[in-house]
Amino acid sequence: MRILLVGYKNGHQATRFTEESKKIGVEIVGINTTQLILEFTDNSFKYSLRGCDYRLEDFDLIYLGVSGDKRRWEWLLVCDYLSSKYGVKVVNKKFIDTNYNVYFTPASEYQKQVENNISFPNSTVIFNKNSLKFVKDKLEYPLIVKVGAPGYGRKGKGVFKIEDYGELKKLVDDTKEFAHKYILRQFIPNDGDIRVFTVGYKVIGAMKRTPKKGDFKSNISQGAKGSEFDLTYRKDIIQMAETMSKITKTEIAGVDVILDKNTKKPYVLEVNSNPQFKGLEQYTKVNAAKKIIEYFVSLVD
Repeated sequence: MRILLVGYKNGHQATRFTEESKKIGVEIVGINTTQLILEFTDNSFKYSLRGCDYRLEDFDLIYLGVSGDKRRWEWLLVCDYLSSKYGVKVVNKKFIDTNYNVYFTPASEYQKQVENNISFPNSTVIFNKNSLKFVKDKLEYPLIVKVGAPGYGRKGKGVFKIEDYGELKKLVDDTKEFAHKYILRQFIPNDGDIRVFTVGYKVIGAMKRTPKKGDFKSNISQGAKGSEFDLTYRKDIIQMAETMSKITKTEIAGVDVILDKNTKKPYVLEVNSNPQFKGLEQYTKVNAAKKIIEYFVSLVD
C-alpha cells in the first residue's frame, strides 16, 4: 500500500507518519503542495509531481493538507479526477465528495450547526466597515473578532478580544485595506478550550489548552499550556465532536470546543481539517499517527 501526504513533506507529523507506517509495511511519500505540475494541450490533461518517481495514480490513498493553501483548488481538481478515474481514495472526503457542497468558510459550519442543533457562540459575518452600523446594536461585549486576511487564521493570528464598539471600529479601520471579512463571535467565559481529535468520525482523544495568564488565546504556539482532557464523563462532548466531523465529512478532524465557565455547557468553536497532533501525543497517551495510518489502511482494504 502506498500513501501520498500532500503538504507533509517535513516536520513532526511527517516524521510520525513515517515511523508508524514502517511498522505495518505501508509506504509513505510526503511532498510539498508546490511539487504539482499541470499541463494542458488541445487534447490532453497531464499532471505530475516534481522530484517524485511515482505517478499520482500509483498511490492508493492521498491525504490532503491543503485546506488553507493557495494551491488547494488545483489539488482538488486533480484528486477529483484521480478518484473518479482510478479509484484513488482521498482524505478528507469533504474535499471531493460531489454530494457535499464544500464552502471554505466558517459560515458553512455555522449553517450546519444550526441545522443539527449544535451549540456554538452567536456569530455575525461582515465584509467591510460599511456593514458595522447595521449590526452594532445586535452585538454584546466583550466579543471575539476573527479577521479574515492573508496570513491570518492560524496559530491565533488575527483573533482579538474586543471590549466595546469603539475598539471594534478601530480594529476594522486598521485592517480594512487587507481584510476581506470579519467574524464577530459571542464571548463565552471559559478557562481554555478542548481540542477533540476524531479519526474516521470517531473520537480518539482530547487535549485541554489553557491560556497563559492574562491572555484569552488557547493556542499552544501562543504560550498556552496543554494537558489531557478526560472525556469519560462528557459523552455530550464526544457526541458533539463526532457529529461535527460527520456532518462536515472531515475524516481527520480537530474539533475545538469550549465549556462555559459557569454552566459547563459545551460550544463548538470550529472544525480543523488538518489538525496538528503533536500536542495530543505529547500530553496524552494517544498514538494519533498510528490511528490515522490504520484508518487509511481500512479505507483501501
